[in-house]
Amino acid sequence: MHESTRRLLCRVAFLLGCVVPTVCTLSWITYRQSNWAIEAIEHELSQTIGLKCQIARYYNPKPTKWIFEDVHLERAGEDAVVFPVLKAELVENTWHLSADEAEIDWASRHRLWETIQEGILLKRGGTQQLHLNVAEVHFRDGNQPPLRQLSIRHNPATQPALTSIAMIGSTDNSPTLQVALDTTAGVPWQLQLKTDRLLTDRLAMAVPQLAGLGADAYYQGQMTFELVNDSPNVELRGNIYQMNLETALASKFGLHGAGGADLYLDSVIIRQNTVHWANGVLASKNGQISRRLLNRAAQHLQLRVIPPSQNEDLIAYHELAIGFRDDQGRLTLSGLCANMPHGTMLAGLEHPLAMEGLVNNLPATNLASVFHEDHTPSVPASQRSVDMARWLAVPQLADRSDNSLR
Repeated sequence: MHESTRRLLCRVAFLLGCVVPTVCTLSWITYRQSNWAIEAIEHELSQTIGLKCQIARYYNPKPTKWIFEDVHLERAGEDAVVFPVLKAELVENTWHLSADEAEIDWASRHRLWETIQEGILLKRGGTQQLHLNVAEVHFRDGNQPPLRQLSIRHNPATQPALTSIAMIGSTDNSPTLQVALDTTAGVPWQLQLKTDRLLTDRLAMAVPQLAGLGADAYYQGQMTFELVNDSPNVELRGNIYQMNLETALASKFGLHGAGGADLYLDSVIIRQNTVHWANGVLASKNGQISRRLLNRAAQHLQLRVIPPSQNEDLIAYHELAIGFRDDQGRLTLSGLCANMPHGTMLAGLEHPLAMEGLVNNLPATNLASVFHEDHTPSVPASQRSVDMARWLAVPQLADRSDNSLR
C-alpha cells in the first residue's frame, strides 16, 4: 500500500476512533447539563406526577438510577412539595424513591390527594411497583407535627393498592399511623387508618365528631373511610383514652373536675356527617357530677337516680360504666358497673347513684337536652346544643342500616 494511502487511513481511523467519540461524549455531557435536557426531564416528570415539576439539576450515575436536586412540585404556581434531593432507582421491577427530607404545603393537601388518584392509582398500568421513603416530612403553614420514617408503597397488581406507614411527631415514642387503600370493589374506594396512640384533636381533621374531647385524649384502633363525594362514610373500631368529661360534654352543669373517661367503641358508623350506628361503652373512675345533671338525665333519659343527698350540688362517684347503642337515632343505654345491682350506670362506693330506667329506647337527640338546659323537652337551640345534636340522627328521618359502610 502506498505511503500516502496508509497515512490517510490512519487519519481516518484516528478521526473515527478518537475524535468523533470524544466530540460526541462532550456534546452529550454539554446537552445533559443544558436547560434543554433539564426541561425535557421536567416535562416528563410533570406528565408522570400530575404536578408541574422544576429541578435545578440531575445526575444519571447509571442507566437505572437518577439523582435530582432541588425538586419543586408546584400547584397553581406555588410549591406544593419540595425535595432538596430526590433519588430514584429501578431495582427488580420496583422504582425506589428516597429522600432525607421533604416539605409539603398543608393548604395543597387536597390537590396532592387528587394527584395520587389521577396520576398514580387510576392511570398507572403495567407491573412496576413504587416505593417512596422519606426520613422526615415537614408541613408548611399548617402547624402540623412532622412525619418521620414515611414509607409509601404502591403495587398495581395487588390489593390494597396503596399502603403507607409513618410516625407522627418528632420524638422516639411518637404514635404510628398506618394507611391502606383498597380499590378492589371499584368506586367508592376504602381507605383504612390504624393508629396506636394519636391525639383525637389531630384525627378531628378527618372525623370532626372527635373534636373537643380533651387535650390528652387519644385514639387507638382503626378507622375505615368510604370515599364518597365530600362527606365520606366512616366506621370507627377502637378506643378513646384519657377523654376529659368536662370538655367532651361541653355542659354548663358544673362538671369542673368531673374526671377522665375511656370510650370503647365496638363500632360507630357515620354517614353524611351523622352517626347512624354506635355501639360501645363509656367508663370512668372517681369523678364527680352535678346533681342537676343527674336530675335532667332522669327527666330526658328516663334514668332512675338515687342521689345520696339532695343538698349536695356535686356528687362524687366511684365508677361510671354505661353501655350504649344508637341505632339510627334510637338510643339504648345499659348500666355495667361491677359489684352493683344489675343496671347500675353510676355508682358510689357502697350503692348505686343512677340506674337504667323502665323506658330504655329513646331518641338519641335527648342527649343534647340533658346537657343543655331548656324549658321544653325538645333539643335546645343554643350553639353548644346545636354542635352536639348536629351529628345525632333524628329517628324518624334515619334510613335503615345494616351496620356496614354503604
